[in-house]
Amino acid sequence: MIWIIIEFLFPALLIALPLTLYRSNRPLMTKFYLRMTASENARKLYARCMLILILLYHYVYAGGHFGEWGILVSTTFCAVLFSFRRADKWLTRLHEERKIFFRTAVLVLATCAVPHLHTVAVTLAFLLLAAMFYPSRNVLSKWEDEENRRRWMSNPKTVSEYYY
Repeated sequence: MIWIIIEFLFPALLIALPLTLYRSNRPLMTKFYLRMTASENARKLYARCMLILILLYHYVYAGGHFGEWGILVSTTFCAVLFSFRRADKWLTRLHEERKIFFRTAVLVLATCAVPHLHTVAVTLAFLLLAAMFYPSRNVLSKWEDEENRRRWMSNPKTVSEYYY
């Protein structure tokens, strides 16, 4: 029973997190924006945590659904994303290009309807969620300017204007 509850919590995160945290100026999120903008190590940690969360979902799903071959497809996809360069490039591209984001979202909805590809849909949905909170190229290029850096450090709430 606990496995089923945990399995339902993961898709609930896909709804709850964007509703509460997207474009938020809360102190926690402003610190998150600054750290993600300033540090490549923070972006690496973010990508790794996303992958661990997805693999945890695979483990929970495999515990209750034996013989599902869709887990192999999505786990292979996760293995490809363990390279930070590749994950960074994909998350940035999903964040920047709306057509690709939209097509991936449509693919998530289509694969969600196929019973064996449920884990693929959840994996792609978590990738879209991670891309939503990934820093844009615009904010990363503005961080290189010393004046912007000082202004954002003194008033962190202004970072969210450029972050998305």
